[in-house]
Amino acid sequence: MNAVPHQTVAHFATSPPALIEPCILAGCPPGGTVLDPFGGAGTTGLVADRLQRDAILIELSPAYADMARRRIAGDAPLFAEVA
Repeated sequence: MNAVPHQTVAHFATSPPALIEPCILAGCPPGGTVLDPFGGAGTTGLVADRLQRDAILIELSPAYADMARRRIAGDAPLFAEVA
């Protein structure tokens, strides 16, 4: 995996993927879409992609949005489509 390790992400409120995974599994079917209105560093998008779900992340900060794009694309560059 080429993803940025969770501990090195420069965001003040990152969530561990292990916390987000059960929420996605419980609330979104495979192939479904997860909505995260506070996208931040992109952990929700990263976990959704790993679980074969789409994700829509909304982030006000251009710096955090860019960080999220890099993390998701770096995790699965051949499969993740980040727009």
